[in-house]
Amino acid sequence: MQTLSFSDALQKKVVDVDDLRNRLTNILAKLPKEGEIVITQRGKPKGVLIDMASYLEWEELQEQIADSDPKLVKELNAAIADVRKGNGIPADEVFKKLGI
Repeated sequence: MQTLSFSDALQKKVVDVDDLRNRLTNILAKLPKEGEIVITQRGKPKGVLIDMASYLEWEELQEQIADSDPKLVKELNAAIADVRKGNGIPADEVFKKLGI
């Protein structure tokens, strides 16, 4: 596994998709201890692998947010759609402004 500078700040492990294919059993065995693992392809982040307990917690949190504040969920979905259209601010730029 390799670690990217951005992931260093977030304390996340990174694994290339080829390494993931070759070491999947070992990576899955360590997943609950490692936490989230960022999956890259040709050096670019493509996804995140998380253990089942974390996934279920995430699902529960999403349900709680949706139940407690439907307006917030609409705003978040609109913001996500805006970012997907290319209207967001790159994370590195935000972190630089925040001094992180």
